[in-house]
Amino acid sequence: RDSPRHFAFVGFGSLEVIDRRFLCANEQNKWKKLKTMVHWSPFIVSFKKRYPWVQLAGHAGNFKAGDYGKILKKYCECEQQCLQCLMGDTLRPFVPGYYGVVERDGESYNQMEDLLAEFDSPSIMDCKMGSRTYLEEELVKAREKPKPRKDMYDKMVAVDPQAPTAEERTQQAVLKPRYMQWRETLSSTATLGFRIEGI
Repeated sequence: RDSPRHFAFVGFGSLEVIDRRFLCANEQNKWKKLKTMVHWSPFIVSFKKRYPWVQLAGHAGNFKAGDYGKILKKYCECEQQCLQCLMGDTLRPFVPGYYGVVERDGESYNQMEDLLAEFDSPSIMDCKMGSRTYLEEELVKAREKPKPRKDMYDKMVAVDPQAPTAEERTQQAVLKPRYMQWRETLSSTATLGFRIEGI
């Protein structure tokens, strides 16, 4: 705990959890509805009986325990490139070591250092940093083939019935880019440039 590595950023989660502390009092009802939309299930995986391996946030199944002191995260080329760059960056002491791509059960994984391996009962906080939590290419793809989404419209209305435009109400659907941009305005991501995923 004396090491600066006690505070480290691990991976790029895609879970959308809104930090309640940053919502105004009149937003509390929206928060209650929103949290029912979020599928968050922390789980503990036994790892060589040495310590419990904890996934605090993210999609269940994206991570696996690797060899001792390592974790495996489902392969993402963008993340691989970022991790490789970080290995030669001044941020290197604050991020997990990267050990390349490995194959497990027919799937590819990025292999990283487990920064919690030497801790007993660690206290963990997962933060999502940045003022936007989606990739530009996601917007480009969605704009190239625009498809009104009823499921996203239903999620939007469940949180804020006034959010859809008149046209969206008529269609009972929203486009994915519109939904993604609207979703960011609900949390401290848009106002503070970070949000707390879980503790």
